[in-house]
This record gives sequence, C-alpha cells and structure tokens, in this order.
Amino acid sequence: MADAGADGKRKRPWVYTLNRGLAQLVPLSFGYWLSVPISDIFYALWGSKRATARRNHARILGRPVDDPLVEHMAHRTFRHFGRYIVELLSVQGWSLDSMRERIEIEGDEHFDEAIAYGRGIIFTGAHMGSIEVASTLVLLKGFKITSVAERLPKMLMDWLIACRAEMGVELLPAVGSGMALVRRLRRGEMVALVVDLGISNGDGLKVRFFGHETMFPMGPARLARLSGAPIVFGWAARKPGGRYVAHVSAPILSNRDLDPEEDARQITRRIVSEFEQAVRRYPEQWYVFREMWPK
Repeated sequence: MADAGADGKRKRPWVYTLNRGLAQLVPLSFGYWLSVPISDIFYALWGSKRATARRNHARILGRPVDDPLVEHMAHRTFRHFGRYIVELLSVQGWSLDSMRERIEIEGDEHFDEAIAYGRGIIFTGAHMGSIEVASTLVLLKGFKITSVAERLPKMLMDWLIACRAEMGVELLPAVGSGMALVRRLRRGEMVALVVDLGISNGDGLKVRFFGHETMFPMGPARLARLSGAPIVFGWAARKPGGRYVAHVSAPILSNRDLDPEEDARQITRRIVSEFEQAVRRYPEQWYVFREMWPK
C-alpha cells in the first residue's frame, strides 16, 4: 500500500499522479475511440477469454455457441470492456457536475427508502456497464463507502487504493473484514459488494440464472441478516452520445422470522433476479470472462 505522510494522509503513488495528470489532458471520447482497435486485437488474440465469453453469451441468448449473434455479442463485450478500462483511467479527470447532467437515474427514490431504515446500505452490483459511473452516482448522494478487494501486485494495488480513495471509497481486504463492514453499516455508511466474482471458501448458493443453476456468493445476504441493513442492487450502462442510465432496485430486506439459511437463499435469489434483468437489458455490457455455468 502507499505510505502515509507526516500529516497522516496517504501519499499518492507516482502511478496515480501520472494517471490523474493524463486523465485531465486526454478527452474521454478519444479514449473510447482508441479502445476500439485495442479491444479488437485482444478479442482476436485472447482465445480462452473469447471462448468463455461466447459460451456465456450462448447461455444468455439461448443459442448455439457458433451462432453469429453469439459471436457478435461476445465481440461487443470486449469493446465495452475496453471502454470500461478507459473510464477507470479517466475518472480522476471527471467533473461531478458534468456527470450529474449525463446520468439518467431509474429508482432514485429507492436510495431514500433504504436510508430511512437507519442501518446503512449494502450496495450490490456486478462487473457490467460503467462501474465508475455507478460509483459516481453513489458519490453524488454523499455516501461514505467501504468495499473489499482481492490482493493485487503492489504497484497496481497502490494505484487502485488511491483511485478509490479519491472516489470516496475505502478498500479493505476481501478476507477477514466481515465485522469491519458491520461496523461501517452501524455508523450509517454504505458497503459495496459485487456478486459475480465467483465463490471462495465454499460460501455459495445454487441459484437459477438464465434458466440454469449456478453459484452465487451468500456474503451480501449474511451481512444483511447480521447488520439489519437493506440491500439495493445497482448498475450503470452506457447509452449513445456519451450518456448513461443508472438503475437502483427497491430495498431487499432480511427476514429474521426465517431460518438463517432460508433467509440467505431468498435474499440471494432476489439479488440474482435483479442482476438477470440488468443483463437482459444490456447483455453486451456484462463482462462475462469467467465460466458462469461451469460443468
């Protein structure tokens, strides 16, 4: 991690400082333009990820893997992922005021509903669309956010921590941070978790997703039961003309009258239902580069 200075503030790593300087000089539109040929090269050369994307899109679309539409959607997914990388690098140069004007919000009132419970909010999402725009939306609401991340190489981890800190997000280790997340929620803050990273330590639940069972993590459901915090599922997708649409679900609550396992099962199913609806609307903007339905 980046070292702390004498004033107790985290010193920005040089790679972040370089990133921020370039982000303020290079227009987002130019980055999008440049990402297209680069994404096409990766699509042509990265055979394993290309094949995985095709298998997943075949399941989403209900078509054979060699169907032309499946190939088209997989290719578009690579291009949208290229745009996501551009956004990740460019977000440090964004103006919150300009972003507010470019985001159409569906379900904005659900934030107020979730806040009214007074238990903090568990914001769940997935690797789809513009994750940076979704983070910006939450930042515009004035939330203090805590999330978790797997350990990365030091330089990359320092850069990621600095980027997230500037976005008002504190990153904690993915393992062993459960009670720290509960404390954040009890202070009325927000905890952000993703649901499509896969399962670790066997803490998963089989849920039907596009008509077939696969595993999803139970962490958000367990955290909701332990803390009493409501869950919302949110995402942001790109639209033409440099605009975005963001969606926030109605609050999902733990039911303490149920057995803990059944409660977790029902919560997870509702999260996955919201996730499936998002993918149906923007299938090419879901970054499906791991096997979602392993044999």
